[in-house]
Amino acid sequence: MRRELRELLPGFEHVEVERKVGESGGDLWLRLMRRFAPFSIAHTAALLGEGTDRGVIAVGLALAPTRMLAYDVMGERFHLQVKQPISSLLFLRGWPVDRIHLRPWRDDTVHYPEVLQFSGKEVDPRLPTVAILSPYLPWPLSHGGAVRIFNLIRVAAGSWNIQLLGFRESRDVVELGPLKELCCSVTLVKKPEYRRFRWASVLPPEVLEYNTPAMHEVLRGVKRDLLQTEFTQLATYGGEVLVEHDVTMDLAAQEHARVGTIASWWNLWRWRRFERAALRRYRAVAVMSEKDRLQLGMGRVVPNGVDLERFEAAPERDGAGLLFIGSFRHYPNALAYRFLVEEFWPLLRALVPGAKLQVVAGPNPELYYPFGAIPTGDGISLHSFVSDVRPLYDAANLVLIPTPVSAGTNIKALEAMAMQRAMLSTPSGVNGLDLRHGESVWIAEGAAGFAASAAQLLSNFALRVRLAERARKIVEERFDWRAIGREQEAMWRSLLP
Repeated sequence: MRRELRELLPGFEHVEVERKVGESGGDLWLRLMRRFAPFSIAHTAALLGEGTDRGVIAVGLALAPTRMLAYDVMGERFHLQVKQPISSLLFLRGWPVDRIHLRPWRDDTVHYPEVLQFSGKEVDPRLPTVAILSPYLPWPLSHGGAVRIFNLIRVAAGSWNIQLLGFRESRDVVELGPLKELCCSVTLVKKPEYRRFRWASVLPPEVLEYNTPAMHEVLRGVKRDLLQTEFTQLATYGGEVLVEHDVTMDLAAQEHARVGTIASWWNLWRWRRFERAALRRYRAVAVMSEKDRLQLGMGRVVPNGVDLERFEAAPERDGAGLLFIGSFRHYPNALAYRFLVEEFWPLLRALVPGAKLQVVAGPNPELYYPFGAIPTGDGISLHSFVSDVRPLYDAANLVLIPTPVSAGTNIKALEAMAMQRAMLSTPSGVNGLDLRHGESVWIAEGAAGFAASAAQLLSNFALRVRLAERARKIVEERFDWRAIGREQEAMWRSLLP
């Protein structure tokens, strides 16, 4: 806090103040008023946490009611103001900043253009054109959504002109990779920068995060036969096809059933209202599984898949290696990691002292982990983005999918199946894949059940092999991206004149 304040206010005199033993808040205020009477106070600041002296914070607000900074234990700073009493009170009560506000990542020293446009391969006038709207650039393949969008673009690129549109964070380094050879153009719009209450709007906050006039303007200028919108939070942009990567109201319902708070109920109500209305505005809706189609009462199943040429089965090595892959950008993955570290891991290490756990948390995990500092433990190795996860699968003896809530289908499960590794999952972790416990996957719930199952599987090589071989056959029969891509193209052609 001291270092950051000196960087924010260079050239100012910085004075640290402590309350004297037995000194009342009023006496402290009078002492400081006399001490700083000749000066103009640029800012006051206080560090929150255990043992916080609320009287000192009150005095700081009294001295500079519009220029009071508070820092929480994570180093997040918040501008406390009398004219924003609710948000200030929530921060003082320990709410993280990103739960209070849709908050931008600002850097006022650098200018980031609103729109970036890149040309790709030449447009073929004989082919129809589809525009694909994504909440991010689907390269590199840092999470399941990017894997799906990229692979289906790759399959369709030979028969369609692809115009790709997406959002980017201000600080993102743009790497198009093979997208430049697959798409006729790539357009990226800077993600909107908001500072508003994330819980005080009728629209879900994830929808507000991506709502920008710049993207609406870009879409008006795109010549296309079809527009496919990826993910429910972008549904306000319209189009012919909406891809329901997750049935988001299902995810919100699972979370509300799990925690049962007023906040979870409010989030569920908002998503149900928004998603049901959005679905009616599209000519076609793509869903990930028959379960999702039945739940919505509509939609065409265009499932997730896996690149079977890239993810090939390899013999298992000796050891007790476990693997969990899940970008913390997706909330259920962060929830699963907390369960692994805080509940499951101490129990498993007592049963299998030599167990090792590799975790791939995706880019900037500290930015997306919503529970404070990322915990770890003995025998746990935490990775951020890994460009090629195949060596991690090769080294693993057991793949964990411990998501307590989940919607859609998990691509990490399909990759584990293709790599012919046994999986230990919660029921939600393999939703929509029609896998059977004891045949192609091992299902367990709760920390004790998960730990006992992991210990059993690690000690039983024959059982792991049987589960993994059956899972590999299922993925070969039903989840090849090439066949799934043809299903998506058939849906597109049905919508053309």
